[in-house]
Amino acid sequence: MSYEKIFSYVLISRRFRDIFLMKYQGVIMTKIFHGLLQRSLFVLFTLSAVLCMGCMNAKKADVAAEIEFWTFPNFTSDTGVEGDFEKSLIAAFEKENPSIKVRFTLLNFTDGAEKIEKAITDGKAPDIIYDAPGRIIGWAGKGLLEPLDDVLATEKPYITTELLTVSAGKDRRTYMYPMHEGAFSMAFNKEMLEDLGLINLLPYKRRDRRWTVEEYERLLTALKEKLPAGTVPGVFYYKNMGGDQGTRAFLVNLYGNANLLNGDYSSYIYNSAQAVRNVDWTVQAMKRGLLLDGKDLTSNDAISMFVSAKAVHTILYSPQLNKMNDGKRRYKGKDFTPIYMPFPNDADAPLLEFLAGGACVFNNGNANKIKAAKKFLHFAATDEVWAPKLINATGGFPASSKIQIETEDTEMLYNSVLQRFFGQYYNNITGFGQMRGYWNTLLKEAASGNDIQAALNRFVQNSNAALKE
Repeated sequence: MSYEKIFSYVLISRRFRDIFLMKYQGVIMTKIFHGLLQRSLFVLFTLSAVLCMGCMNAKKADVAAEIEFWTFPNFTSDTGVEGDFEKSLIAAFEKENPSIKVRFTLLNFTDGAEKIEKAITDGKAPDIIYDAPGRIIGWAGKGLLEPLDDVLATEKPYITTELLTVSAGKDRRTYMYPMHEGAFSMAFNKEMLEDLGLINLLPYKRRDRRWTVEEYERLLTALKEKLPAGTVPGVFYYKNMGGDQGTRAFLVNLYGNANLLNGDYSSYIYNSAQAVRNVDWTVQAMKRGLLLDGKDLTSNDAISMFVSAKAVHTILYSPQLNKMNDGKRRYKGKDFTPIYMPFPNDADAPLLEFLAGGACVFNNGNANKIKAAKKFLHFAATDEVWAPKLINATGGFPASSKIQIETEDTEMLYNSVLQRFFGQYYNNITGFGQMRGYWNTLLKEAASGNDIQAALNRFVQNSNAALKE
């Protein structure tokens, strides 16, 4: 029965009631009025029941599918076992959505990328991958992904413009659901600096902690003089491409005014006089022992040295990396406090590389799977209980302002404001993968004594060729 009919019925009932009130009184009037009232209430009750049954039927008719969810070790868990957080998230989602089953695969950083590409080549790509814009936007450019603007429609106003920008493809549609972010910076062992009597040389009590090359060099020199054998001030690693966001951020800063690309990302420009000066300072620092020459060391090696207190600082760290090393940090048999610092920059505010993490949905030609995958992403990103848990498991910060992280940790509070130092984000531009190889070659050539300007010119020439492919 429609609302209009019910309304008409009630009006008619009221009219009959008025007639009976004028002609009859007492018991007869009361019986008639109550009878009409009971009939009206019965109709309203019946309508409500029909509407509720409709809602229940709609819920039962919701999407039913089995989907594949793959991720790298982006999350930590309360149990300390990799993958346990994701399994708990899936269990919570399936409880609310029993018609959807999520099968989970944990990739590793050694061969995970190759497994993904093989699955794509074989036509067996998973439905969801949690990763970063670099690979995700590359897949979007090949037409492999489903746009997510529909599921993000109500959330975009709460997500930072920078993260939405790096999550979009060339067609300006959004292909990554951004969920967490965080800056990469330097980190120092607070307790070691205190024991060496050098903590005052680190300006971490300065409001924004900005500092200069001179201040950095003074600290490194003092560390070299005081450190025992087997411990180094820090490591400049370049065995392979891994962790190269740290070496690029390091070399873009220092004396400053040495961006990797121009303003519209149409050309690499890292062969200026300032770039030469930055690379030369770094090469000389390695020769003087202020930084360990990491020609045979990876970024993981350098971070391990910092975590085990064999290096006083690392040029690549973040709250996420710190969380992944919970239980591993050891100095004199105890945990130590990492103090986060921006890179020294003499010319301007420091420029930091940053991580943007999120998930994408592959278009495998199955509308039910796509709908189910989007439903899972929306749950992970917006559920009142599990969205904050996801952010906490990353060790980073939420992409959405709707999610609040409560902490009294001074270092986490400092990291929460580092967004204003975010530099260029170029991981999703054409030729990014090739550029990383050219960057590694540049570092090896410069460290081995080759002419720095010539090495930089080759890097720019080769990288620009890859950019324009």
